[in-house]
Amino acid sequence: MTSERPHLSVVLPMYNEEERISKSLHKLATYFAKQGYTYEVVLVDDGSKDRSIAVAQGILSEVPTLRVLQSERNYGKGHAVRTGMLAAKGDFVLFSDADLSTPIEELDKFWPFLNGSYDVVIGSRKMKGAVLERHQPWLREHMGKVFTWLTNQLVTHDISDLTCGFKSFTHTAAQDIFSRQLLDDWSFDAEILFIAQKRGLSIKEVAVHWHDERGSKVKFPRDIIRSLQGLINIRRNNLRGRYGPKRG
Repeated sequence: MTSERPHLSVVLPMYNEEERISKSLHKLATYFAKQGYTYEVVLVDDGSKDRSIAVAQGILSEVPTLRVLQSERNYGKGHAVRTGMLAAKGDFVLFSDADLSTPIEELDKFWPFLNGSYDVVIGSRKMKGAVLERHQPWLREHMGKVFTWLTNQLVTHDISDLTCGFKSFTHTAAQDIFSRQLLDDWSFDAEILFIAQKRGLSIKEVAVHWHDERGSKVKFPRDIIRSLQGLINIRRNNLRGRYGPKRG
C-alpha cells in the first residue's frame, strides 16, 4: 500500500473461514483488476481457531492491497466490522460478508448513489428487484423478517433489510457511525443504522442479488436472544446519551 488514500476500502470480517476466504479474496482481486480506481481490502479476523489467518497471509503476494488485522479472541461480528471500518482509509468504505453471499459485482449499483448525495448505501434482499438465488433455511429467514420488523418498531424506521451484510459508507459517515457503535454481537446492524438515522445521515437501499452460503455462524436460539437484547441495549444506550446528540 502507498500512503495515497484509496478510492474504496472493502472490509471483510472473518471467523473460521479457512475453506472460503481464499476464493473470496481471489474474486475481489479479479473484480477490482477491471476497475479504474484504487482500492484496499481490510480483512479482520475475529479470533479464528482454524487456519484462516495463515490462508489469508498466503495470498498477500497475489492481493497486495490486502491488510490483515487480528483480534486475540472472538469478540463478535460487530467488533470485527467496527475494527475494520475505523481502520479503513478509503474515500468510500464497504463491508461485506466474507463468503460474498452478495456478489461484489453488486457494488456497481451503489456508485450512482455514493457519488451523489447519500452518506450510506445498503443492500436489500427484501425490496422490489432483489433476487434471492438460494434462500436461507426457513427458520433463519423468517426469524430475520421478525427481527427486521421488531427493529423498525423499536429503534429504526423504514429499513426493509437490516441484516444484509453488504453496506457502504462515505469515509466521513463511516467514522461518524462506527466511532459511536457499542455493540459487538449480531445486533450491530440495527445499531449502526439507528446511529445513522439519529445523526441525520441519508440512507439509500438498493435491491441486490444474494445467495445463501451454507456454514452460517448464527446459532439458534442463542444469537436470536442476544439480538433481541441488543435492541433493548440500543434504546438504553440512547436514553443515556451514549450515541451523542442528534445532528442538526
